[in-house]
Amino acid sequence: MTKVEADTVLQRVPDLNIHLDSSNTLRITMDGQVIGCGRHGLAILDAFGRPTPLSEALLRLHPRIGGLEDERDLADTIEALRGAGILQDATRGTGIARADRGGFGSPKFHIAMLNDRSRTAAYLAAIGEVVRPGDVVVDIGTGTGVLAVAAARAGARHVYAIEASGIADVTRAVLAANDVADRVTLLRGWSTQLDLPETADVLVSEIIGDDPLEENVLGVTGDAVVRLLKPRARLVPARLRILGLPVALPPEVQEERTVPANLRRWHSWYGIDFRPLAVAAERLPYAFPIAPHAARHWPSLSDPVVLADLDLGTARPGPLGRTVTATATARGPLEAVLVFFELELGPTTRFSTHPLEAGPASSWRSFVWLCPAAGDLAPGDPFAITYAHDATGPQIAVRRVSSVRDVDHRLLT
Repeated sequence: MTKVEADTVLQRVPDLNIHLDSSNTLRITMDGQVIGCGRHGLAILDAFGRPTPLSEALLRLHPRIGGLEDERDLADTIEALRGAGILQDATRGTGIARADRGGFGSPKFHIAMLNDRSRTAAYLAAIGEVVRPGDVVVDIGTGTGVLAVAAARAGARHVYAIEASGIADVTRAVLAANDVADRVTLLRGWSTQLDLPETADVLVSEIIGDDPLEENVLGVTGDAVVRLLKPRARLVPARLRILGLPVALPPEVQEERTVPANLRRWHSWYGIDFRPLAVAAERLPYAFPIAPHAARHWPSLSDPVVLADLDLGTARPGPLGRTVTATATARGPLEAVLVFFELELGPTTRFSTHPLEAGPASSWRSFVWLCPAAGDLAPGDPFAITYAHDATGPQIAVRRVSSVRDVDHRLLT
């Protein structure tokens, strides 16, 4: 590895999985390897969010240096991140290929999304509804360019397709192969760090994750509304609803996923009493992902409960919180809440990951939150679901209540 000079321009790669534990230890997962960082890790990653000379980044980081030990820790962390490929020389190519093997630059993600015909077809139908001849369109997170091609074919005068990952090399070829390269400009980087030569009439963005908010759709869309779009621009999608479906778990899922169902088996295997783990599992929220279609036969105990209803044109990033009461419509144990979402994509185009609507090829996953202390329900019984979402991700809690009343506490929206 060549030596880093003061004028070396470095940039962090996209699509990093970052874990910050209670001891403030930062760990980054990339390509199957786990890289530990010193206490300056987050500041370093932020400093190199865009191509930045080392000397400029050090100037920004200098206030954090309290002495020789801090200086060495800073230098060692930068070198470790560079050695792991997390910081790459922006003057030697794109600086993102290595991370793409495990991120959104990997073809496997885009193959899965294209195989999810209902997902892609819904977006294409919405673009046909929303894009008008002569429109300027910005497509954020264009991936293979499928939505940018659709916008051009729908009559857009020009499309600005933005992509930060290495799949953009494929995108460029896709645009040429489909004879729209003259009307689609491919921009490499993050939309929040780019400017357009003109403002757009339509924003198209497919940046909804399994946790619908995990890809910062609110922050990215909010930035685009302020800087990249005309007033009263049209959005695809325009609205996001996050819903919870209270369910009872089938026996095979209980055996695989819940602690109480496994206590006897674990004791027979290991000769150890794990009842304290069951107590801890009741106190601490726990979720696991599944294909929505796999839950289509799970018994539901009530109608879906709206946990968040977000107008993407006006919603802004920040903590969300809401407690909603609901009424049971069936008898059974309230063991979990399956979280799914709905998208308003166009005037008549809607998409849902509800288990009964998502097909077996769905490339989205749903999270199932266990709530072992909620107890049994009978038709007419009230209960409350609390949904919260902040920088650490989502949390779900369920409790019995004495009466049916909608307690809608929005902490921040």
